[in-house]
Amino acid sequence: MGTGHARKLFEADVNRSSRVKSRDVLCLQVSRLRSIRTGWGVVQFIAFTVLLPLALPGTAYAADRQAARQAMVAGIEQFNAGKPQTARIEILNAIKADGDWALAHAFQARIYLALGDGVAAESELRRALDLGLHETQIQHLFLNAWLLQKDYIRVLDAPELQGVRAISVGYAARIKANAAIARGDIPLAAKNFDRAIVVAPNNAQLWTDIGNFRLLGGNVAGAIDAAIRAVNLNPHNIDAMMLMGKLVRDQYGLIAALPWFESVLALDPANVPAMVQAAATLGEAGRASAMLDMTRRIQVVDASNTDAWYLQAVLAARAGKPDLARALLYRIDEKMDAIPGVRLLKAVLDLSTGNSEQAISQLDDIVKAQPENLKARRLLGTAMWRAGDPRSAIAVLEPVAKRDDADSYTLSVIGRAYEDIGNRTVAAAFLDRAALPVRGEPVPFDMTSDLTRMAMVNSGNPDNADVAIPRITALIRSGRSAEALRAAERLRDLNPGAPAAHVLVGDALTALGRPGDAVKIYEKAASIRFSEPIALRLIDAQRRSGDNDGALRVLDLFLSQNPRSVAALLLAADHFIATKQWDSAIATLDGLRARLGNRDATILNKLSWAWFGQGNNDRALTYAGAAYAIAVSNPALASTYGWILFKSGKDKVSGIALLKKSVAIVPDAPMLRFQLAQVLVESGDKAGAKPHLKAAIDMPDFAERKAAQDLLNRI
Repeated sequence: MGTGHARKLFEADVNRSSRVKSRDVLCLQVSRLRSIRTGWGVVQFIAFTVLLPLALPGTAYAADRQAARQAMVAGIEQFNAGKPQTARIEILNAIKADGDWALAHAFQARIYLALGDGVAAESELRRALDLGLHETQIQHLFLNAWLLQKDYIRVLDAPELQGVRAISVGYAARIKANAAIARGDIPLAAKNFDRAIVVAPNNAQLWTDIGNFRLLGGNVAGAIDAAIRAVNLNPHNIDAMMLMGKLVRDQYGLIAALPWFESVLALDPANVPAMVQAAATLGEAGRASAMLDMTRRIQVVDASNTDAWYLQAVLAARAGKPDLARALLYRIDEKMDAIPGVRLLKAVLDLSTGNSEQAISQLDDIVKAQPENLKARRLLGTAMWRAGDPRSAIAVLEPVAKRDDADSYTLSVIGRAYEDIGNRTVAAAFLDRAALPVRGEPVPFDMTSDLTRMAMVNSGNPDNADVAIPRITALIRSGRSAEALRAAERLRDLNPGAPAAHVLVGDALTALGRPGDAVKIYEKAASIRFSEPIALRLIDAQRRSGDNDGALRVLDLFLSQNPRSVAALLLAADHFIATKQWDSAIATLDGLRARLGNRDATILNKLSWAWFGQGNNDRALTYAGAAYAIAVSNPALASTYGWILFKSGKDKVSGIALLKKSVAIVPDAPMLRFQLAQVLVESGDKAGAKPHLKAAIDMPDFAERKAAQDLLNRI
């Protein structure tokens, strides 16, 4: 809304015959005209002083209009500063002073739009029409009100604006684009955004919405560019700041995102969405006290806020207080049951008390809506197995169990389920895999949600993601990595802003034995989204290419932003053990044990090594024995327990027996053979040690080859 257009609105206001008596001589005096890009940046408003009547000083009419003018100016300034709640009160004062001022009602409608109240906004707009504004002047605001009311057809069927300023046309096109997105018409949304850019290229809210649109399509880099442009156009645009916070959280990490949400709260301390995002981010970062404080701030503004109760329930569950968590969820009732995270938490609480049937009802809906949600699949399969339905458990778990990187718990559950139906051959295969000391490489579907969004935007394209991704993955798995690389590079070129597309190229390069080249690709992906799957791939590629220092830098950076990442913390613990930083290793692993419980054999096994390295044999044996008891067929656990039993002098015979067992399970593991050879030499059985040393030395990728050769030479 430009200056000239604002004058027309003021003139229409002046000419209202019902408000101005013939004996009143009025003068329109605009004391200051200031174009404002509001916190929601989609229209321009004028800060003004208006309608200073030349009637007799001190009349009630002059006082009313003066009070309305002052309140209007204050309201516009507050709105421009990103404080819509405060602005609403000021404009209410203006309307109270002069209830027939059409422009005040129109501006109040704009504030309600910013607050997300489409019904109240439409009511104010209709009042403004009754008081003299022409429909074309505020039609774009009507479209916004209908959008908020989810009346998408009405928005899309509205005729194109004619004879109005470009800013209004751009506003209307942006609203229609969002309505098209809600209807699933991506091409129509893109068309309307393109039109809006042509007529209003410097509109902050437009670029914010474009950023969200690009993010929906998996174009993270494009979304970042749009969000940066929106913030640069208007640093007080709260929507843009919120989008930047979410993007920064993915691009750099949890801690880096917090200042964006804090900046929103500095502008608008009562902004509940910003407080919810901040609280959730603090929780993910492990700052429980700060998270709790933020949820209480939410409740001061909105005592019945369901997000606050849910986040507090998460905190209670993490603290091992299931009864408190249930009580907090009870306050929510069924208001958030459509949110997967809420249902997942309820299912976890049900499983913890043995209520498998109730957990199944929650988890089944999640898996149907989100087939790629691996955590929900694992829990659902476990619940079905515990409930005595092994066939259903198998059906749910097979997509996870068939992955190269399937976790030992999933493999164990599906193995037991196959045993329950009498198929011991298949059961043995899964249980054997569960006993292996290491997991396979992560598969490209770690970022399925990104790839699905890419496919939606690229639908109709023969190279769209839902066709290309399974094909590339299958090529990598079948050993046709060169062909996979060509296909992945094509997909990457079609979707340069999607980190998942870059990851596929890196995966193909890794499969081709080119980790150095893969590092460069993973770095590009990480520059767009520094997620756990990408960070772990980058670290692995750096280690394979010999850049251990670089891998440690990436790990340190990732943990600085994501201090609760289990996978990253385990890598850190491995580094501490390898460098004999026993106290740091123990502290890291004990933190994980406190969070995940005493049934994670990997954590217990690593703790045994750390305590053994520190010289506390009793604790080392306690943890090693506990880990071995969980999975007696796991060769890594048997080897650790046997090594510590022998080296501590607690039971050398049993120690040797366990080391022999580990080699029998995995005969092609050079490190297991080297460990067995060392204890055999120490026990006086040099002849028995030699075959194991020779076999280990002949195996590829044996890091201790020189040490093994030296030992062989000595005996």
